[in-house]
Amino acid sequence: MANRFMGEATVQANGSTYTLRCDFNAMCSFEDQTGEDALEVFGKFETGKVSVKHMRAMMWAFMIKHHPESTLEEAGELLSDNVDALMDVIQASSPTDEEAGQLGNVRKPTKKKAAA
Repeated sequence: MANRFMGEATVQANGSTYTLRCDFNAMCSFEDQTGEDALEVFGKFETGKVSVKHMRAMMWAFMIKHHPESTLEEAGELLSDNVDALMDVIQASSPTDEEAGQLGNVRKPTKKKAAA
């Protein structure tokens, strides 16, 4: 089972199950592969303004944590079989406040100490 708070999602494609992770390492791998700023490109993805080359590189970067032998070609095949997989893992990396609270990952407000 994927860890939703860690930005993981499990997807089915090509008759196999893949666990994808969107974390800082994935973003760095994406940047190493493309030479592009991951946050900028990921933002474009959410608005539908990203190239298919970037989509494939994103998928590859999300695959390598749990599937280190993955290739760009395999990432493209996964996308061809399940294009929604990218959105699944990106949404998993951004849980709502309610989801984060259910996972116990919401910071509680701290009280400021009064000056003496």
